[in-house]
Amino acid sequence: MKVMLTVWPQKCHLYPIIPYAHALQTAGHEVRIACPPGAEADIVAAGLSAVVCGTPEATAQGWARPDLAPNPGEMDRLADAVKIDPADRDSWDVFFQFLLSAAKFHLPPEPSTDNDALVAFARSWRPDLVLWDPWFPGGAVAARACGAAHARMLMGPDYSGWATERFAEHAGGATGSGNALNPLAEAVRPFAERYDVEVDEELLLGQWTLDPLPPEMRLSRDLSSLPVRWIPYNGGGVVPEWLYGKPERPRIALSVGLSTRTYHKGEWRTPKILEAVAGLDVELVATLNADQLVGLPPLPPNVRTVDYVPLTQLLPSCAVSINHGSSGTFWSSVAANLPQIITDTDESQRLEFHEDGGSTIPERHILSPIATAYVTGRGAGLRLNHQKQSVEEVRDLIVKALEDPSIRAGADAVHEEWLAKPSPSDIVPDLEKLTGQHRR
Repeated sequence: MKVMLTVWPQKCHLYPIIPYAHALQTAGHEVRIACPPGAEADIVAAGLSAVVCGTPEATAQGWARPDLAPNPGEMDRLADAVKIDPADRDSWDVFFQFLLSAAKFHLPPEPSTDNDALVAFARSWRPDLVLWDPWFPGGAVAARACGAAHARMLMGPDYSGWATERFAEHAGGATGSGNALNPLAEAVRPFAERYDVEVDEELLLGQWTLDPLPPEMRLSRDLSSLPVRWIPYNGGGVVPEWLYGKPERPRIALSVGLSTRTYHKGEWRTPKILEAVAGLDVELVATLNADQLVGLPPLPPNVRTVDYVPLTQLLPSCAVSINHGSSGTFWSSVAANLPQIITDTDESQRLEFHEDGGSTIPERHILSPIATAYVTGRGAGLRLNHQKQSVEEVRDLIVKALEDPSIRAGADAVHEEWLAKPSPSDIVPDLEKLTGQHRR
């Protein structure tokens, strides 16, 4: 069969879906990854076929578009309408401020040439199945426009599924009604109506969902899902010589992810961690680029910084992973069977809005609360709050993660559960069957 995968064109969204593409291609299916410009080099480097929909000039609308900025008043009004309680407020704020704004970036009020090119390719190539990124829901419209079966590929907690369930429960339906319209449905609507596609629950949530998350990390409750093992993919690279053999002393990885290095200068979590490992009989390998090293004091002698090394190369040599809880780093650490120390704070996920229209992002990754709750709840790791814990407390955390046998046992249990899930190759027959049932 023909399978089209479509994603937000950045590494942190592309890399998680590469193993699905490889599994399908290895099984003999034709695979294309179609998306706006920005990811084609990484797609080709993975040995896959890229379809570029649109041009860089057309895509470069910029984040200054007025419809992209979260409206705090609207965010609060809709939260009241769908009865968001304080325990769920962070999830709502992530959905409204981050996922919704990202989805709208490629769903302008007047459908873009990128979107038209995506549908044009789908109608020309006629895939049997479209697998799409929840942060890029235009893929669902393209699937409906060409008659393909379609499913979402979760890359983290299901914020859009959870929010849509809230609208279904409290606002008269998945798309909402009256003064409580689901903003995700409204973002998709202009593109969908351009191709006579109905905006309904199936369009927003897919006919089923590929879900790599354990129950403790799920947000949505009643969606049709296909469990699958998250297979780390970090791109290729030449293995550095210092990774050839076993390290002379316990090695600790420090990674704060691809998105951080893309959007920020400086690194607020790192100074305290670097000071904490000074004097310990360990080697800390910190994957920090030049922007992230801005403003840091001189590094301790037992710290090695590298601009980039694939985590699939680095983590097998490590004893502990210190990370920010994002899906890519988190699951790479689970796959390497490592205890984790996840950086998290007590901040709200709500942006701090300024009078000039700007905003300040919290020093907390949007996924860190859920990842932290999972590893600490399973006894597989510890929480590090750089805002409140002292250097001595951070040092104690590192020693505990290295030496406590109960944390080692917790990491083993989490790793065994990860191994027990079906791999992307294992679910190919399920995808074939579901495609036959849902293809129009």
